[in-house]
Amino acid sequence: MATHTIVDLTSVRANNLSRVLNLIREAGSISRAALVRQTGLSATTVSALANDLLASGFVHESGTGRSGGGRPPILLQFDYKFRHVVGVDMGATHLTAVAMDLQGCVVARHFCHYDVIGNPQGTMATICQLAERVIAEAGLEPSRILGLGITIPAPLEGQNLDRLTTIYMPAWEGLDLLGTVQQAFAFPVYLDNDANAGAIAEKWWGVGRSFSNLAYIKLGTGVGSGLILKNEIYRGNGGTAGEIGHTTIDPDGPRCRCGNRGCMESFVGAPAVLAEVARRFDGRRPAWAPEDGLTLNAITTAALAGDPVCRSVVEEAGAYLGIAVANLVNLINPGLVVLGGDLGEAGDLLINTVQAAVLQRAMPKAAREARIVLSELGDDAVAIGAATLAIQHAFEPSNLANTLKTTERR
Repeated sequence: MATHTIVDLTSVRANNLSRVLNLIREAGSISRAALVRQTGLSATTVSALANDLLASGFVHESGTGRSGGGRPPILLQFDYKFRHVVGVDMGATHLTAVAMDLQGCVVARHFCHYDVIGNPQGTMATICQLAERVIAEAGLEPSRILGLGITIPAPLEGQNLDRLTTIYMPAWEGLDLLGTVQQAFAFPVYLDNDANAGAIAEKWWGVGRSFSNLAYIKLGTGVGSGLILKNEIYRGNGGTAGEIGHTTIDPDGPRCRCGNRGCMESFVGAPAVLAEVARRFDGRRPAWAPEDGLTLNAITTAALAGDPVCRSVVEEAGAYLGIAVANLVNLINPGLVVLGGDLGEAGDLLINTVQAAVLQRAMPKAAREARIVLSELGDDAVAIGAATLAIQHAFEPSNLANTLKTTERR
């Protein structure tokens, strides 16, 4: 009985400490009295928790707040630059790494094209190199890093959802991405799906901050979505929720890389858009195209400049995407749908086409209420979301005691 009591009290304290720290982080600065009101904890408990946070270095006292009578309260202020985090967006054909402070500000960034799908060993080595590079470029000591988040362009599997599903990445079969990268660093490493990370980034730092239910759709080589329901990532029963790119648009459509026919990705993914533009130009290189071949960026730029072929292809991709978004709106009724990734560079041309399809095909009330917007975070959304994973984990009740002890040792 006594052992259970100790464990329970430890758990309660960890939950309270995490709750108070996150309230201070979200507010920026706040008084102890306001923390008492918002948490329902006693003034004595809040004071004790605040003392622990002050000792850790994450929080310090700064200035005074408005008085309701008597002495003005001393404010507790979160130090967003006390520690930093690193995020790596592992796309199918690229790697983007960022170092970020605890307020979501990117302090260093590096991007490179890479054959992630076909060269797993080289990819893992490059992830480590890029993480070390952005830490050094930001002028940070590795001991100042809370953690590293890595995102993958595939669903997660395994009991702890810590391995990538290799059906889309067969060369990675049997490889331990998380374990391999973790061996290179003293700080913890975390793994998640790229679209989930994009959704987390938009919820924490972007257009989704005021929405409790939202969807982020990443438009790249593949197409995936991250779903946030009641302010939490929704993963489904086995971690594969949000695979919107593999919903069927045309049962007689082209074969998809997943093995099915007519998946939305086979109409909207970058390879499909590139192939369709190339087919319509019938082997000719248009004047706007780079000499080394078509790129999605060149196509969206040409479409916005008025090229009729590119404009038509982007609008058709948007119409297919709109069908999938309409189904999504009908199924989960998000207040916000955020479009990110390369095709999002088409801007209003894409948004207007998707919006028209949603208004035509979704339930009228749901269609009217769902805002469809472009990502505010642009190309770095997924990498920022990857870095945010490290913040989430560091300040969770189960990890917070170790996070605070680690900072005290440094």
